[in-house]
Amino acid sequence: MKKQLNLSIPAELARSEAIQGAQPDRFAPLRAVAQKLSRRGVAAAKAELANQALVTLAELLYELDEDGRPANVDPDGRILVPLPWGRLGHKVWGLRRTEANALRWLMLQRNAVQNEPLWVYDAAGRTWLLNLAYTRRGAMTYLRTLPVTLAEWRQAWDVTRSQWSRQHLSGE
Repeated sequence: MKKQLNLSIPAELARSEAIQGAQPDRFAPLRAVAQKLSRRGVAAAKAELANQALVTLAELLYELDEDGRPANVDPDGRILVPLPWGRLGHKVWGLRRTEANALRWLMLQRNAVQNEPLWVYDAAGRTWLLNLAYTRRGAMTYLRTLPVTLAEWRQAWDVTRSQWSRQHLSGE
């Protein structure tokens, strides 16, 4: 009897592929895996989910139209697509409201302390801009060298799950 080849995708790759689409399912396989893990594993899985969303966003923002201009960014750098940490965009990206709140806090913190963040918040216009100093390659290097760490995610999660945030940020 012939032995059948197992051509299925390993679980780790399947999780990453589920997140790579610009509109991942709300309940991607990563979420199911994360729910079965310990609390440490859940936090690490959420940091991984955030990192994958940021990489996918960067790829989306560097897509070019037929004329060679960015399709999803204005010439001044204003981002034209919903963001994973946005109040409405998190649904498109398959993130929960609480995850988006934590990611938004983290992105605002990075914006405040980094000299050249990849995404810049314009408080006057209440909008996010792509830092035009980065190329696609530079953006991917930035995301590889400065991923969302477990410590950052835990801090963002703790801050956004406070009594204040439950009162001032709309919940799930």
